[in-house]
Amino acid sequence: AEYSAVVDAFAMAVQSPKVIMPYSSFTTHDPSQQQTRGGVFVFLAEDMLYTQLLNAKQRSHFVAVWTKQMPMNNIRRTFRHFWDVGKQVNVVGLVRMDDGGVNAYTFRPFSNYGCNKLGRPFLLDRWVDGRFGVGADLFSSKPKTGNMLGCPLLCAGNEHPPDTVLRPGDGTPQQPLWTTSGVGGKVLEIVARHMNFTPVIMSPKGDVSEMYSWYNSAEVLDNITDMLYSEKADLAFGWYSYATHNNGDTNTNTELARTTSIDCLGWAVPYRAGPPPQPWTNYVYEFDKIGWLFIGSMFVIVVGVFHFFRKLKKLHRVDSVLFFVYHTAIDQPLGVRPVWCSLRAFMVHWLWYCMVINVAYKASLGSFMTVPAHGAEFTRMEEILDSKLITMATPRSMHIMNATTATTRISRTFMKRLQLLPPTNFERIIDRLVVKRDIALFEVKRFMYYYSIPQAKRIKVKIPIRFLPGCLLRTHTTQFMFNGGSYLIEPVNAVLSTLFETGIVDHWITHLGSNKVLPLEKIRGRVLKLARLKEPFLFLFFSYAVASVVLVVEICWSARLHRRLLSCNVLQRTRLVRSPTVATNRN
Repeated sequence: AEYSAVVDAFAMAVQSPKVIMPYSSFTTHDPSQQQTRGGVFVFLAEDMLYTQLLNAKQRSHFVAVWTKQMPMNNIRRTFRHFWDVGKQVNVVGLVRMDDGGVNAYTFRPFSNYGCNKLGRPFLLDRWVDGRFGVGADLFSSKPKTGNMLGCPLLCAGNEHPPDTVLRPGDGTPQQPLWTTSGVGGKVLEIVARHMNFTPVIMSPKGDVSEMYSWYNSAEVLDNITDMLYSEKADLAFGWYSYATHNNGDTNTNTELARTTSIDCLGWAVPYRAGPPPQPWTNYVYEFDKIGWLFIGSMFVIVVGVFHFFRKLKKLHRVDSVLFFVYHTAIDQPLGVRPVWCSLRAFMVHWLWYCMVINVAYKASLGSFMTVPAHGAEFTRMEEILDSKLITMATPRSMHIMNATTATTRISRTFMKRLQLLPPTNFERIIDRLVVKRDIALFEVKRFMYYYSIPQAKRIKVKIPIRFLPGCLLRTHTTQFMFNGGSYLIEPVNAVLSTLFETGIVDHWITHLGSNKVLPLEKIRGRVLKLARLKEPFLFLFFSYAVASVVLVVEICWSARLHRRLLSCNVLQRTRLVRSPTVATNRN
């Protein structure tokens, strides 16, 4: 009885297909990747035992063997079983021909018979004299999906402005049920054109506006996953993050396409939302540091000039040159009447310069007093956490943070303070950020920039909010998600690789919604730069150069006149001395 049981167990065992060699053993060296792949199943097709394999993972590869030449319809029927049950395309048929050779066949799921209707088995290669004649890749997807003959594919869209925006149409050929724009739609269009299929766009978000769809992104992603698993959708397009997909809580039945971009998650805060400056700064922030340096230098130079004139005793009724220059600098009247033309030139141009600087200072001071200056700009996350701003994030960002944040002190403080945004129009959140100035948002910078455009148009600026430099997190993203092991993964990845390596995806991202780190300053401060004050300094320098020439001429001319007067006095004295002598001689 024991012997009979062993024989029966052996007989049952040999009637079931076995894994001869794990496919992952010769496709990857990464153990973690090996566990996610299927195997290579080789079976005899005549006994129909392969029906037990139809529910195997799509990552598996199958080799059906016929030991004798068979009609093409029998081979086609076997291929159809694998396609109808699980959309398996990694199936190869080896048929021993009557002449001793072995033909390798595969199939095209999209043929002239119609969409999803297999045509005649396609001859890949022929084994003759111990080798294949062509050396073709038996499991290549190119002959199967290289030309899908315009067949429709159900494409579920995941809305993620500005990368993918879905809008309802009227159901006509010109305006289908859903239209798409953004990078995701452009990439889908390129892939569909290259593979020659017709995308039929579906949206699990329903009639929810794009201004509200951000809040239900997790539920939409779950719906898309269910649609792929139940084969209600052939592929999903839009924007998908590896950070959330690789999380342990995520359904592992789906698979993302190759990465094509990186999302930059960072902070958006109100402009100058830091601690306000001290009141005394209102009186010194009118000019920048270089401007004050030039003003001080000119003050010292002018003090020296007027001190020189005082030494020449040409500046009368002035007890202190320093206070004299200071009084003129602040537009205070003084009863000084210069005599020399050079002194008049120096004083007139100095007074004109003081008038310009005083007007600029008073105008800037008035703006600082009537419109108090905001605080300093935030440059680090620690400054945001130490401020009174309410830190908020979308559910998608919270999911990413929970999946990736390390357990450090600052991350614990960050997660403790972070609040979930309420379900509302995202434009209102941007309005609150700009007008009330009491929140700080953590999200993908490109996403926040897209929603800030209406506010920017209203207040007529390019960017109404401030983005902290750099990225707190960078997550790899892609535009497609598939059911695990889908036959579309390999051809779509090939197209994405070309788009990525040529920089086309990055070009679209940059122009449709900037992915670059925004500059430190987008709205300039009100401090008067030297570039706007250089004309008074240049005018004063030029005028003082002219006045210096006048001074030199005046000194030289004065010395010449002095010599003439001296010679005239000497001559006159000589004549006076000679006159009495002549009179005495005459007497």
